[in-house]
Amino acid sequence: MALLNGIVSTVFGCFAFIFYVLSVIGMYKVFEKMNIEGWRAIIPLYNDYLYAEKTWDQKYIIYLCCIFLGSRIIGAISGIGGFIGGLLWLVSAASFIFYWVARGRFCYWKAKAFGQDLGFAIGLLLAPFVFEIILGYGEYQYQGNAYSVSGEKY
Repeated sequence: MALLNGIVSTVFGCFAFIFYVLSVIGMYKVFEKMNIEGWRAIIPLYNDYLYAEKTWDQKYIIYLCCIFLGSRIIGAISGIGGFIGGLLWLVSAASFIFYWVARGRFCYWKAKAFGQDLGFAIGLLLAPFVFEIILGYGEYQYQGNAYSVSGEKY
C-alpha cells in the first residue's frame, strides 16, 4: 500500500510540475504584454503579486496567500480530532472555500484586463495552464487595470 501511495504521489507531483511549467510559459508572454520582465513569471508567489499589481490590487494577493497557508496549517492541526479538531476542520474548510472565491475574483480581473469576460475567467481559474498560454500567445492585448478603472471595492 505504501508503494502505491508513493507512485500516486510521484505521478501527481509530475503532473503538477508540468501544469506549473505550462502556466509559467503562458505567463511569461502575458508579463511581456503588460511591460513586466518575463522572467519574473517563474517565481511562484511573486508572479501573482506582479499580476495583481497590473490587474487587481496587490494587498488582496497577500491576503490570499495568508488565507491559503492558514487554511492548510489549521487543516493539519485539525487532525488532533475531537470537538476542537472538528471546529478547526470547519474553519479550515470555510477559509479554503473563501480562498477559491477570492481566487476566482482575481481571475475575473485578470480576464477583464485583457478584454475578456466571465467564461475566460472561469478558464483561468480551473485550467490556468491552458488559458495563460491562450492569453499570452493569442492576439489579446493588455488594456489596463480594469479593477481600478471600475471603482469596485473588492
